[in-house]
Amino acid sequence: MNRSPSFSVKSESSVKVDPESLQQWAVAFCVIRFDLEQGQLIEECYPSGHLSSEEELDVAFSSFPDSVSQHQNRSSIHDCMFFFRVQRRQGSAPSNVKSSGFQEHNGKSPPSELPHELVKSKLSNNARGNKYLYGYVFNRQRHDERLKRGGEQKSVVILSHRPYSSVFRPLLQIMGPLYFDIGKKALEHIASYVSMWPAPLPGKLMELPIGNAMLKVNLPPAHSLPLDNGKHEESSSSMAPLLPTNQSIPQGLFHDSDIFGIFRGILLQLWVLWELLLIGEPILVIGPTPPQCSEAVASLVSLVAPLLFSVDFRPYFTIHDPGFARLNSLQEGDTFPPMILGVTNLFFLKSLRNIRHIVSVGTPAGISSRQPISNRFSSGGVPARPEGSGLQQISFKKFSPSSFLSAVKLRREGPLSLMTEHKEAVWTSYTAVTKPDTSILNRLIDAGMSPRVEESMSVVNNEILRRHFLELTTNFLAPFGPYLRATTPSEGSSPFVDPPPLPQFNVDEFLASLSARGAGKFLSKRMRSNWLDLYRRFLKGPNFMPWFERRRAVAEQEQHRLWREARMTTDITLFISKMSELEIVDSFNAVERHLQWELQVSKLGKVSDPAANTFEKLTKDLQAVFNVLPKDMQQLLLMNPERAALLRGNVEDTMPL
Repeated sequence: MNRSPSFSVKSESSVKVDPESLQQWAVAFCVIRFDLEQGQLIEECYPSGHLSSEEELDVAFSSFPDSVSQHQNRSSIHDCMFFFRVQRRQGSAPSNVKSSGFQEHNGKSPPSELPHELVKSKLSNNARGNKYLYGYVFNRQRHDERLKRGGEQKSVVILSHRPYSSVFRPLLQIMGPLYFDIGKKALEHIASYVSMWPAPLPGKLMELPIGNAMLKVNLPPAHSLPLDNGKHEESSSSMAPLLPTNQSIPQGLFHDSDIFGIFRGILLQLWVLWELLLIGEPILVIGPTPPQCSEAVASLVSLVAPLLFSVDFRPYFTIHDPGFARLNSLQEGDTFPPMILGVTNLFFLKSLRNIRHIVSVGTPAGISSRQPISNRFSSGGVPARPEGSGLQQISFKKFSPSSFLSAVKLRREGPLSLMTEHKEAVWTSYTAVTKPDTSILNRLIDAGMSPRVEESMSVVNNEILRRHFLELTTNFLAPFGPYLRATTPSEGSSPFVDPPPLPQFNVDEFLASLSARGAGKFLSKRMRSNWLDLYRRFLKGPNFMPWFERRRAVAEQEQHRLWREARMTTDITLFISKMSELEIVDSFNAVERHLQWELQVSKLGKVSDPAANTFEKLTKDLQAVFNVLPKDMQQLLLMNPERAALLRGNVEDTMPL
């Protein structure tokens, strides 16, 4: 969205904000000024009281470009937009829950007998604390020779716990200019409109009114959101190895990021970066400006959809971040934690030497990035220098001695060569298993030097690239499918017994079975003979277990739902006549257990009146089984007051207050 939607503000008397509804989308709206004497100062924060003093500093320092990264721009006003992600300070949020596990079960997925509603309840309890805060920034630099240092800077910031870039980017395009037009009232008006929005529906297309404009946005799906982003309905249909048929539905975070635009000069290296992301290796992303480095980090995260990405990522990271001191203290040989850091300050090249993978993207201000695709490729991990223009198709056969020498020089000098001249390049010692798919690259459309068609061509190219990596990731995850698949009662079997557990997962058995079966048709054409090593690294990396446990929990929820539905539509008397006395007793105990669970869920208020039909059906089933039991067994069972109340259908006496 290049143009801000037309917008008109409400009358002063009609501005009302519902704080609870607002928190579903945004934490606060801030205005931050760069003061020459005092540094970054938060002038406005609406509504107030949601940030600690330490968090205010974190937000303020992250809301301005590094001075060393900015080139002189002689225009009177220069606007830019970017976003950051900072960790919430200890004690400022209700809890600090990891997004990768189920703490109530010691890291294991919830047991299969838990009802779907109770599992969601436990996920919700885990999600009450938000670990990270996203800041979406509209920064304005105004050059005026009459002011000290020739200008001033201000940033308008939307703070949220949600990685909803598709919402906050267009909202910021309205809110930023509006603030500089009418001042503080802009924050209140925008907050009023946002508080009237319905609750977020992950994975859905939403229409969000803002003034007389309408934002039509696709939210990322629930399976891509960390658990600390709140309770959302997840379905097994979002689970690999299913490839979505509707390409317009997003399958991961930051589906609106410009992969093609930001990595245009190093597209051949996307497959190397995809593997590094998959196995959770630390990556340092360097860009000339915050918009470029934050866009690059967002694009990288989007490459591994539909995998739940559990590695910490910072779209715009500065030396003022509280985590920098810990990273800077790492000694040579220490393992760098899995992170993706987007930076503009070249000081990080010297201070974070333990990061083995460095990506340089973007172009400095005043230098066009619109060279033809064919002139911007190099197979050696570093870009060729552009020498010409106009080719519409990518050629990989041409050899240029100058580009080869340039690549050798870049490798020899390493990333420190960026200290003298910015270049698009990738430095890594990692050898990829996946081969670049040249057929995909040849489908990309080259806009040449024309800025008029650049944006529309990027949309097409991004769809091609995103679809390919979605297919690549989905096929890579496909072998885990049998461990994540819900079962239904087989024909002629009783749905009143407990469903069978999902297959147990053993790493050695999985790798042995996978080695015997092979990589599959799709991957075998795109990966080298050591493809099994990539699975070994993935299993040991930080992304596998959080994704696998979450998918198991979703599969168990789905299995519980399927068996519950089968119990509601099955006549138990059809099975009783074929049962032995021992099987009848087991069935009575099973139906009683299901009935107790339904009552427990209902009393906890986790479902909207399921007891009306479900309780009546299961009560009749329990009575039917009870009636065929021997009299002495019936009398023994009735000695339990709760059981007797269940058989009478008296809900009030079945559970203690």
